[in-house]
Amino acid sequence: MPSTATIELVDGVTIVVPDTLDLITPYILLEQRDWFEDEIQFVRRMLKTGQKAIDIGANYGVYTLSMAKAVGPTGRIWAFEPASDTARLLDAAIAANGFSQIALDRSALSSASGTARLSLNPNSELNALMRDARSASASETVPLVTLDECLTRYGWRDIDLVKVDAEGEESNIIKGGEKFLAELSPLVQYEIKVGHGLHMELAQEFAARGYESYRLVPGLGFLVPFDHDAKPDEYLLNLFCCKRDRAEQLAAQGLLADAQGRRPAHRTEASASGELLKGGAYGWRHTIAKLPYGMRLAALWEKTMAAGAHGEVDQALSLYAVSRDASLPPAERFAALEASFGLLKSLCERQPSHLRLASLARVARDYGERSLAVDALDQLSDAISQSNRVDLNEPFLAPGKRFDTLVPGDAPGNWVLAGVLEELERLAAYSSFYTGVSARPRLEAIRALGFASAEMQRRLSLLQKRFRLSA
Repeated sequence: MPSTATIELVDGVTIVVPDTLDLITPYILLEQRDWFEDEIQFVRRMLKTGQKAIDIGANYGVYTLSMAKAVGPTGRIWAFEPASDTARLLDAAIAANGFSQIALDRSALSSASGTARLSLNPNSELNALMRDARSASASETVPLVTLDECLTRYGWRDIDLVKVDAEGEESNIIKGGEKFLAELSPLVQYEIKVGHGLHMELAQEFAARGYESYRLVPGLGFLVPFDHDAKPDEYLLNLFCCKRDRAEQLAAQGLLADAQGRRPAHRTEASASGELLKGGAYGWRHTIAKLPYGMRLAALWEKTMAAGAHGEVDQALSLYAVSRDASLPPAERFAALEASFGLLKSLCERQPSHLRLASLARVARDYGERSLAVDALDQLSDAISQSNRVDLNEPFLAPGKRFDTLVPGDAPGNWVLAGVLEELERLAAYSSFYTGVSARPRLEAIRALGFASAEMQRRLSLLQKRFRLSA
């Protein structure tokens, strides 16, 4: 049997994976000490002691193990993983963590019970039920079950969360769970992107059964109604859905912006931003000017702002500060973030001067427009490279949250460029596993600038090991 590695994640659970840098999961976990999806952080916050969850497509158990830690020994997790080799490693991780609250079912879920062939990809995340019996890929026969069958088998009641990541089998899982979805009322996390294709029809299939869809707002950590008419961000992988009763519960816990999907944006903008622009508690002088880089640049900013013509920047920064105030209702916070994003996007389209693109990248990432954030960072990186200067004269948001706490020292331009490059490295791809050696120049530049995080150091080290590059 191939050698294995045991990796500890940020929440303290340990996971057992193949000991190689040539596969997706072990590489990403060594690189980031976590899975790359924002949704896993939400799941950890959402699940409480004693609750119950189901993980369909558990793979090596990144979600399963984190779920188990969140619900504790009085909770219960049912994990479905049909691939025999992958399931063996998940079983080993369950034992390594001492979890008795996980039931591992080595079946695949679909629309009917029976058996099927499961394709076996070296990267187990890509294993999928085969629809073409003539396929020459490696495969194995696995048992098929349905959600409705398991509803009876396991006596499921009061399930709080279901995570579905089944490589295109989601629609059949829904069909095999009509009774489950009707009788129970969990929050469902479901994958909408398989390969390069989006399966937006799943939102309609869930809606037909009373489950409205929501998306996670990455920077705020709660759900908002999914806009079916808007073009999805190209980095969007998962959506959530639930019935009204579950939405109201999540809203009461501060985990959902509004059970009815109403956002009182007019109240936030009129009563909050108008006051803040007069120097209120959310103005830049009371927020970013208190951060290490703000203290370094505040005097310069005062001169610039006194000259006028920077009102939209002032308003956008104030609105962003409102969105960061956890004491406010989620709906108000989201409305403020949305307004800040709209202002900065419009401003940068007209006049992307100073470091407005850095602010836009920060707000766009938090809002869930990751693609636009990457475009802004690319544009800013190119501008800095071409001019060999950084315009620090106007208040701005650091490109990434980590840089809020870093002292820029005597070379604030290096601090800005390092922040831009680090956020590009984090956002442009889910991992350096996918970019490969092309990430090396950027990672070496980040290190040379003197502000590299531990993760950026790990990324460079992993690339060197994987591709046998000289240090």
